Amino acid sequence: MNNLFYKIEGSGIPLILIHGFTGNHKSFEIVSKYLSQYFKVISVDLIGHGNSMIYDESLYNFEKSTKLLTDLIESLKINKVNVLGYSLGGRTALHLGLKYKKNINKLILCSTSYGIEGEENRKSRILSDKKIIDILTKKTIDDFVEFWESLTIWDSEKKLGVSARKKLRAIRKSQNPLGLSLSLKYQGQGVQSNLLNYLDKIVNNTMILYGENDIKYEKISKKMSKAIRNSKTIVVPHSGHNIILENPIFVSRAVKNFILGVKNDN
Repeated sequence: MNNLFYKIEGSGIPLILIHGFTGNHKSFEIVSKYLSQYFKVISVDLIGHGNSMIYDESLYNFEKSTKLLTDLIESLKINKVNVLGYSLGGRTALHLGLKYKKNINKLILCSTSYGIEGEENRKSRILSDKKIIDILTKKTIDDFVEFWESLTIWDSEKKLGVSARKKLRAIRKSQNPLGLSLSLKYQGQGVQSNLLNYLDKIVNNTMILYGENDIKYEKISKKMSKAIRNSKTIVVPHSGHNIILENPIFVSRAVKNFILGVKNDN
């Protein structure tokens, strides 16, 4: 069966956590431990990641992959769910917010892009994504992880402690290269539609978080916040792109307060 793997912790108001590319449900270990004190936390493995390795290539586009998520939500008999997505998970959350707004309460977008603007930028991204797909399909997972971690977007991860970096690398190395290649082929930013002009259709209360050192996503986040009517931005201190790992307690508190509707105490 084409089902997504998930793990449930805690009880109460439902909150689904959607990881980024090369991640899995364990990517949220610290965040889910904190938030499960207040909510029913559902950490999923996206299609092609972790324990959700699915071989049907037709299910990897956003339309089908978001349907897998809504099927999961319905199977858990959840009427409305809060959704937190990081990076690829955030782009997935945007697609959920656009198509399944009735199923969603609040949206939390972490280090999230709405897509690529400009045809030349898109072509460039498609080429760079193809290079990564080639590594995934022609070399080893170790070769891929070595290349992936050399990208400048992950420079701030080098400040993480030894234990955190080991866990992060272990998650990346545990992935099925085919699953990652299919995810990138059908859900990479190069092939994703630019959603900017559709974001005014998102009616859910939305919180957008980005790292204070993530200059690229600061610009994207501010643009996105202007487009989504009921939204606000939060700057995560001492963080680059991977705010989930680089400042998990700050993120967790911001999420808790946003869902509960209380003043931020960070």
